[in-house]
Amino acid sequence: MGEEFRITEKLKAMIKGLNPAEKKAAKYIIDFPDDVIHHSISELSVLAGTSETTIFRLSKKLSFNGYQAFKIQLARELSSETPSISADKNKLISDLIEALNQQNHLIDEVQLDRIASRIVKASRLIFFGVASSGIVAEFGATLFMRAGFSTAFYTDPHLQIMTAVSLNKGDIVFGISASGNIRDTVKSIEVASDSGAYTVAITGGIGSRIVSVSTETVYVAQGGHETGIPLLQPRVCQLAVIQLLLEKSIRLRNGTMQTLEKVDRTLDKKRYI
Repeated sequence: MGEEFRITEKLKAMIKGLNPAEKKAAKYIIDFPDDVIHHSISELSVLAGTSETTIFRLSKKLSFNGYQAFKIQLARELSSETPSISADKNKLISDLIEALNQQNHLIDEVQLDRIASRIVKASRLIFFGVASSGIVAEFGATLFMRAGFSTAFYTDPHLQIMTAVSLNKGDIVFGISASGNIRDTVKSIEVASDSGAYTVAITGGIGSRIVSVSTETVYVAQGGHETGIPLLQPRVCQLAVIQLLLEKSIRLRNGTMQTLEKVDRTLDKKRYI
């Protein structure tokens, strides 16, 4: 079964010798391996823009009996791609600084100003994310709520869909995903866009599935497919983007500072002195 090479490596090596239809399927598998393992052969054929016969033939060329055997092996390979753990505080801090420096170059001030101008006019701000991205979604909703915006966050895919179908053009939805290829988040953003909401993906997945269903995409550094422990870098960069959007929105919205002061006075009663 060609175990000396991983599937994606083998596809890269043989892609020049494939016919055009097989190349399309191979490229999709190379670009979105974590997405492929969740799809049936018919779903993958649609997404890759080819036929089921082509995908079956490609599976055979990879020395598998069929698509199911191919998919099982791909899943095994992805699950074994665990990054090394250094437990080195200097490396961790250094990696975060490097990611934030990269993010500084990635940020498009004009784009963030455009999004902020929509935020201050929006009826609702909704944040979608699952797993570790759900934590970032909660943080974003909490930040804007404290400043007096009408916000909510949903980490359950079913609640995301139920919320998405009720949205309209006055609402903004933020889709948080490091890879941009999480099926639940992509589907929820797609439904929100179809409902008329203004959707913003905050992701590190360049050309990922969430990009194609969102109105705007704000890219963050060091995202993409992850295995093992989720990386801290893209989450920190996502948090930085959300913080910037909040600060830009506060400057555009009258009365926000008074709201923040009122919230602070109220929360003071909950603190030990």
